[in-house]
Amino acid sequence: MKSIQPHQLFRFDFDQILEEGKRQEEIDVANKGEFALVEYLHHFFSIEVLPLILTNDWVFEGAKTFASEYVDDCFHNLRLSGDEIYKTQQKLVKIKELVSEFLARAKLVDAVSLDGIARLTKSSDFINFVHFDKLEPRVQRFALQLFDKAKDHEELQLRVVLRGIKDSYELTFTRIMFVVRRALKVKDGLPETESDSSLLSPSDYIDWLHHHTDQSHIVNKLFVQEKEFYRVSRNAGNHHLGLKWIPQKDEITLPDRNQVLSVHVDDFHKRFRYLIHFCELGVRGVLSAFCEKDRGELSNKIVKNYTKTFPENWTQGEQGIMEFYSLQ
Repeated sequence: MKSIQPHQLFRFDFDQILEEGKRQEEIDVANKGEFALVEYLHHFFSIEVLPLILTNDWVFEGAKTFASEYVDDCFHNLRLSGDEIYKTQQKLVKIKELVSEFLARAKLVDAVSLDGIARLTKSSDFINFVHFDKLEPRVQRFALQLFDKAKDHEELQLRVVLRGIKDSYELTFTRIMFVVRRALKVKDGLPETESDSSLLSPSDYIDWLHHHTDQSHIVNKLFVQEKEFYRVSRNAGNHHLGLKWIPQKDEITLPDRNQVLSVHVDDFHKRFRYLIHFCELGVRGVLSAFCEKDRGELSNKIVKNYTKTFPENWTQGEQGIMEFYSLQ
């Protein structure tokens, strides 16, 4: 196995997020264009943020604050919500496999009609295409049990995703923006301000992006132009009424004070993934550049904590031997 230093590990994982964009397009035709979005985000960090961490002392100072004071919050969030999301996704994959297998078998006995259906919006929708009169009682019971399992999991997964949006937007997004705003300020020749030394709220960073980035900028498109969704989702995650799922319409309603936001379930999941792409690229990208310049005790500590964020049964990625930086 080859040796790899901390900055190389973070850079490898930063680049691997591109593969996740490809994977999303492969598993669902409705995700077409997601790889291009991830490429834009990857390019943004690679060109506008990471080089300045390496070359500008003020931006590096921000990255050091991120690494020493803020990244543990990101790691803790990743360990808690990431493990929960990973487990629910694995269960969803198994349910989809069972549904696909059932539909294939039902098709053989002409007990299902899927003509003209390109995809199921949600797994439980399969029940709408089953001709129960053509199935044996035992198979009918199986179909109903599978429907109940899929429906129950959909309810659970939506709440896991809402919690993921709330935590990632409140915790990880803001900590990455602490560094990103410094980089964008240096790039555009903007003066330093007192608030640059403080961790701000999501709305403060969104307001700043609104005034200092063009509408064509990828971060503006994702967060300024979608600020209502993320703001309401974060608030709904703490609201006493909580999320309401309307499966007949494939629609989610999110309460926020005197306002209720309605969103299609596909858009709900998609915007969650976009936020996660930004957060995963941001954390790994910033740490890759910081460690490359720092090459010290803090970098060694960070990578040790980072390895704890992966699920115990995680088998993806290349195997290697970590070569910590020499402190002599």
